[in-house]
Amino acid sequence: MSYRYQRRPPRRGNGCLGWTVAMIWIAVVAVAAYLFWLRPQLSRMLGEQVVRQVDAGTVDGATGALPTTIAALPRGEVSISEQEVNAYLAANTGAMAPIEQATVRFTSGGVEADLRALGLDGTARMGLAVQNGRVIAIAPHLDGPLGQVVAFDDLLQPIERQFNDQLAAQGRRITDLRIEPGTLVVIVEG
Repeated sequence: MSYRYQRRPPRRGNGCLGWTVAMIWIAVVAVAAYLFWLRPQLSRMLGEQVVRQVDAGTVDGATGALPTTIAALPRGEVSISEQEVNAYLAANTGAMAPIEQATVRFTSGGVEADLRALGLDGTARMGLAVQNGRVIAIAPHLDGPLGQVVAFDDLLQPIERQFNDQLAAQGRRITDLRIEPGTLVVIVEG
């Protein structure tokens, strides 16, 4: 029996293909990290920044806008027009940084807002409801370039929490709300 040694040609690496596959995996990991970790963290941070500024009343050293607004709510049925909301937002733009501009519309389907923040535009849409004594956003969604950077539901969490906590701290409660075209109607107790 004879054993012959056959020399095989040296195996060449997959040079370019190997680097391409590695770069694709790095890109996939980077996108996943952005979508599932960085984007929600950034969005919550922006929401908390808005809350701090509105709550602290950073505009002209005035008292906190949120506590003052809640204290001014009368008991019973209160109708808030989109014109009133937009006038308030225009007058207090500095208190909402990094939100640079906001215009709100009340539609029969919920609330819509055209937003500009971080130099990007977007249109936010959501419903509102009262659940377990707390006002909550239903199916919040942000379209446009801003929606690619900010996760709207994560941004709303600190704002929603602070609003409800401030209501509770003042012994106030919204028991019902409805959105009509051009108007938000809330029932306030306490």
